[in-house]
Amino acid sequence: MLVELRIRNIAVIDSVALSLAPALNVLTGETGAGKSLIVGALGLLLGDRAASDRLRPGADRGSVEGIFELSNRNGTRHDVLQLLDERGIDADNGMIVLKRELAVGGRSRAWINATPVTVAFLSEIGAHLVSVHGQHEAQTLMQADTQRDVLDCYSNASEAATKVATLFGELSELQTRANERVSARRDAERRADYLRFLGNWRCRCAGRRR
Repeated sequence: MLVELRIRNIAVIDSVALSLAPALNVLTGETGAGKSLIVGALGLLLGDRAASDRLRPGADRGSVEGIFELSNRNGTRHDVLQLLDERGIDADNGMIVLKRELAVGGRSRAWINATPVTVAFLSEIGAHLVSVHGQHEAQTLMQADTQRDVLDCYSNASEAATKVATLFGELSELQTRANERVSARRDAERRADYLRFLGNWRCRCAGRRR
């Protein structure tokens, strides 16, 4: 879950830190109060396009930082920790910090737990942590992987799906090894044919010299 969101020099926001409690949190206010700015800043943190007009007027750079506590729900904790481990990023006590910094000219940089990452990887991690639902919008439901996960969960087939994925991976590896052996055998046969041809040609040449 998102524990804290810090925004600096984004849109009309100078600096704000929003702390969130477990369970339901509600942001209310009249039109123009800034609710959409909070959602927009969160979108930047999750990899949305960064443009220079997102910066607060007069500011050279701005940033959005989010502190997340990993949940065990639907395997989120395991998936995120595995992705981070593949990049050599530590996540002590299941807490991770995402940060996105914007600069004049539309340039941006990203970090996870103070380790520089690409915006694409930031977005990949963010997809496991936050699901944004808005009017005519449900981002995660548009992803094929999410659709399969929902279907597997609804039909109580998550465990079977994991086993199938493992078996498919093993089958793919065996197929790759088999293809490599077939390819090596063909190379050996072509090499043998070439050597036989070369040997016959040398014998004919030797016979003519005699």
